[in-house]
Amino acid sequence: MRWFKFLLVAVFLFTAVFAFSDQTLVYETFDSTALTRWMPVSGSWKVVHGRLTQTDANERMAMISIPVEQSGVILYEFDAKYVTGGADDYAGFGIHICTNNPTKKRSWGNGTGLLGWVTWDPKAYGYPGGFLHVYDSRNASNMELSKRIFPSGDIMKYGDLLPIPAQYLKTKYLEYKIPIKMRINTRTGAGRFYDPFAPDRYYYRFSLGGPVTPGDYFTFRTNSLSVSFDNLKITKID
Repeated sequence: MRWFKFLLVAVFLFTAVFAFSDQTLVYETFDSTALTRWMPVSGSWKVVHGRLTQTDANERMAMISIPVEQSGVILYEFDAKYVTGGADDYAGFGIHICTNNPTKKRSWGNGTGLLGWVTWDPKAYGYPGGFLHVYDSRNASNMELSKRIFPSGDIMKYGDLLPIPAQYLKTKYLEYKIPIKMRINTRTGAGRFYDPFAPDRYYYRFSLGGPVTPGDYFTFRTNSLSVSFDNLKITKID
């Protein structure tokens, strides 16, 4: 019977470790108007109707950061909602991840880390769509397209344009919340971007071209756009 008791204890401990192996690093639902842990850098950031909102659609380099250690396999989840802006057919938003020494003033770059960015610019790209970029930030003034992903610096050749059907540009569709879910392995640079319409079923694999240096900050960023965010969850998987 002693071996049986030992087996039961071992199974319990293994199950407990497995069940609690994921670690929630950040979980923000913005129930309070106080942005206690956040560091607004530029733009006008407020909690409006329970959502973190950048209210200045004219600001081209709006940023707000929160401290969170990111290393290993990290899962990022949040939802975004259009408020206003982009009237001149140009707008953008994105996230800085694995940032160290984040900027504390309005600037082009943001410490050292990666910026995942979506640009809306149909005049440049030929038709409506979201254009995906990845930038390497080295400091407040030095940030450029990641050479590991865009070796020639040609966005049109290496970027991913996600065309948006014309019917989705109607006002009623702009009221929808878009769920964003992305996983990054900092050890390898391997990533997954989950389908916003079926995040529990489909995802797109991508590579950041090699290991990513771990960082201590996460940042929301917008350009010529007022957008709101909610349900931010950052989880360490491994």
